[in-house]
Amino acid sequence: MGRRLKRHSGHIEALNIVSGKVDITTDGNGDGSTAVTFPNVMNGVPSIVCTIAEADITGNITTASQTVSGFTCVVDGSAVTSGTLTVHWVAVDQTK
Repeated sequence: MGRRLKRHSGHIEALNIVSGKVDITTDGNGDGSTAVTFPNVMNGVPSIVCTIAEADITGNITTASQTVSGFTCVVDGSAVTSGTLTVHWVAVDQTK
């Protein structure tokens, strides 16, 4: 599974952290999505953060269908139409 972190100061206790990147193919409107599967099942549904790798690209990026096994990464209205975007993601599960 991912990395296990504990801070005794009480600020964070992340038991499972997994990260990766995925390429999303967009349509003519700059919309697209792709499923992401975690390498190992999490203990609980994690918090997920996604960001588009290219700094000058506009559009919305969200997640959908989050489970202990993975999620769907969704791009909407990207400036990249009929192309490919690279998205970096981090999933943090704090379930014991």
